[in-house]
Amino acid sequence: MSAQQGPDGGTPARADGVDPEETRTRRFAVVSRRVVFVGGIALMAAGIASIVGGRVALGVTLLVGTWLLLLARGAWTVVRGLRAARAAQAPAVIPPAPVLAPGAASPVDRVVADLVRMNDDALPYLIAATPSPDGVQVEVRWKSEELRWATLFVRGKVAYAWRMELTLDPATSHYRFVEYSGSSSARAAVGPTGAFARADWSWRRGKTAMQRSASFAEGPDGAVVVSGSGASRSSWEGATQIAPGDAKRPVFTVLRQHGWRPGFDWFGARAFEN
Repeated sequence: MSAQQGPDGGTPARADGVDPEETRTRRFAVVSRRVVFVGGIALMAAGIASIVGGRVALGVTLLVGTWLLLLARGAWTVVRGLRAARAAQAPAVIPPAPVLAPGAASPVDRVVADLVRMNDDALPYLIAATPSPDGVQVEVRWKSEELRWATLFVRGKVAYAWRMELTLDPATSHYRFVEYSGSSSARAAVGPTGAFARADWSWRRGKTAMQRSASFAEGPDGAVVVSGSGASRSSWEGATQIAPGDAKRPVFTVLRQHGWRPGFDWFGARAFEN
């Protein structure tokens, strides 16, 4: 029987649906975690012993080596998490429209229709519009996700939220907007010095530029759970992130190609549209 090609045309996929590349990656994750844990403890102990014994240069070298080992393992987790988060988010399809000058802007109904038309289940955000005393209120809300993980000694969770309120003024073809960003996290752990629990929450109103918030976790198979607007999914690793610019760029592209502008349009104002 001939081997089936994987989705990328490269690594062959097994008949039982198990991805050999994913199996190797998971095996590497388990082995490397153990190596870093055991090796880190050994290097740190040897470094401290060397410093106490008067061999300061050797001790410092061993402690730096421990730090580099932990940094390399953490970087690998972050890179995989970013790649997974990007793969889970599809770009918006911007409706085609002629680029108009500010003095010949499209009517608000046409603009709102194009904005709402971009909604798609694959997008990580939703766009909704309602009439308001000032014109039309457009809300862009991120489909926030929560990441939960559990290991032998640590349990934690983190969640992010973001929304943008955009006011369209039909009389002037101007818009203004404000953003709301929030995050919450909790962690409980048991260690040599006892048990501890910590929770944090933050919320801010304003505007952001090039902002990105992300968290990544890994552990035993099934111990990492990502839940949000869709069904919860569990695995040995998980990632959640919010990048407001991914939602703002298509929204403001639609507005600008229809001739709409902020009340005071300059390069500083445009920086907050990314």
